[in-house]
Amino acid sequence: MSAVLGNPMVTTAALPLLLGIALALAARFTLPAAPPVLTLLWAALLLFFYWDTLGPPVMPPVAASQKLIYLAFAGILIGLLPERTLGRRTGFLAVIAFAAAFLWLGWRRLAGGALDLQLIAALAVGLLTLIGAALLIARRPSPSPSPEEPFLAPAAVLALSLAGAIVSVLGASIVTGQLLGSIAALVGGWCLAQYLAALRGGATAAWSKGVEFLLLYAAATVLIQVALLAPKANPPALILSSLPPLAVALVRGPLQNLLPGARPLRPLVAGILIAVPAILAIVTAIVWAPHGAALGFS
Repeated sequence: MSAVLGNPMVTTAALPLLLGIALALAARFTLPAAPPVLTLLWAALLLFFYWDTLGPPVMPPVAASQKLIYLAFAGILIGLLPERTLGRRTGFLAVIAFAAAFLWLGWRRLAGGALDLQLIAALAVGLLTLIGAALLIARRPSPSPSPEEPFLAPAAVLALSLAGAIVSVLGASIVTGQLLGSIAALVGGWCLAQYLAALRGGATAAWSKGVEFLLLYAAATVLIQVALLAPKANPPALILSSLPPLAVALVRGPLQNLLPGARPLRPLVAGILIAVPAILAIVTAIVWAPHGAALGFS
């Protein structure tokens, strides 16, 4: 049993997928409607995978990887703010929190003064994730929610995390790739259970603003660290990986007409549209990986 649980594929993919499914079922059948309860459960699962992947918190944190769990704690604290507070100030809080995370993770690189390709890519990733997160979290629910509405934020986090995981691994940053993979599998389990419930005609549980913030903040800050400190990560792939939150605004706006009229298909098509930048990021990272020839690419 210990050998199974020690397998990275189990802890990175299978276990978080099952826990995401279990959380979705609990949210549908057993959990109270109060947002803090579900937010705390998401926070506990998130911290478990941070602890399992990066180890316990180090005081004071020196390496960037040691800072990530503290950023996760910050995201949780903001996510636990009252819903009314988040509703009024979420966009502003997102801008401040993402800017602070970027500066804390990258101040050494910024202080070095060398504006190389990697730093330019990192600045682009930081700016795009900041804008995308602010737009995604600050959006207001529709008066009559569409079938795809509960899936938009989870699809953005899933696509960003999955693309970031593959770009990170191919960029020789294995640990951050495992962490992003765990977040992607956790959110993927939630989406799978919710979508199967929607196909059966059941109600789907939407994320609160707090859950949206803490999961997007966790995934995006890890991606920012990869962009800042993984020299073998492909810069265009990193930039593409940061775009899914921005794609949500397009799906709710100019791309709305591309969604089919059939209710069961709308969440699926919306998710595919949001994932387009992530798919391009994965293809780019594979084709231009440092060891692309070993993967079957030249």
